[in-house]
Amino acid sequence: MIKLTQSTRPDSEDGLLKPEKFGPVPTWSYSALKTFEECPYRTYIQRVKKIPEPPSPAADRGTVIHKLAEEFVKGEIGELPAELEKFEDEFHELRTLFADAKVELEGEWGFSIEWEPVGWMVPQTWARIKLDALVHQDDTSARVIDFKTGKKFGNEIPHAQQCLLYAIATFFRYPELQYVRTELWYLDKGESTLRGFTREEAMQFAPGFHSRAVGMTTCEDFTPTPSKDACRWCPYGKGEHPECTWGVK
Repeated sequence: MIKLTQSTRPDSEDGLLKPEKFGPVPTWSYSALKTFEECPYRTYIQRVKKIPEPPSPAADRGTVIHKLAEEFVKGEIGELPAELEKFEDEFHELRTLFADAKVELEGEWGFSIEWEPVGWMVPQTWARIKLDALVHQDDTSARVIDFKTGKKFGNEIPHAQQCLLYAIATFFRYPELQYVRTELWYLDKGESTLRGFTREEAMQFAPGFHSRAVGMTTCEDFTPTPSKDACRWCPYGKGEHPECTWGVK
C-alpha cells in the first residue's frame, strides 16, 4: 500500500490538472468555491466587478466571537467570554496547549496549484485555507478545530465538505502526519461534530476538490444559475437597483 506523503501525493501518482492559464478569478477558498458552484454570476459580481457584498450582522458577530476565542486561548484576556461558555472545558484545554506551544491559531495557509505551501498573498497562491485552530497531538496526528457561530441544522453537508478540505490541506502542509481529526464547535448550541481521517482516506478526495477548484479558477463566462436557495441569500439581487436581474423569488 502506498502512503500518500508529500513525496507520493495524488498529483504525482495520477496527475492533477494544471491549467496553462487562469481566468479572472485565479484563487479560491472553500467559501468562495461554494458560492461559485451555487451561482458563478455572484462570483463575477464580487470578484471581477469587485462590488463587495454588504456586511451582515451574523458575519460581524462571528468575527467578534472568533476574535474573543483567539484572545482567550492566547491568554490575552483572563475570563472566558460568555459567548464561549458552552465549550468552557475545551477552551481551557486549548489555552493550556497553546501555552505549551502545541496550538496554531488563525492559520492562513496558501497553496500553489501543485499544493505546495506558499504565502497567503503571493503570486503563486492558488488556494487559501483559513483555520481557527490546529492542535499538534504528536508527531503523526493533529486536530483541526473550526469555531461555528451559525446553525448546524441544514449545513451538515457543506460543513462536512469543509472538514474534508481542512484534512486534505493539513496533510499537504504537514507530510509527517498520518491522522487528522476535524472538530466543528457550534458555540451557540454547545454541540460538536467530530470526524477522523487517515492520510489515505482524505487524499482519495483531493483530486475531486482540485478539479472543482480548477473549474472555478479557469472560468471565463460566469453564467448565472439562479435558484430559489441561491438567490435567497444573495445580496446582489436586492435593493432598488440590483446588480443582478436574474434572481428568482
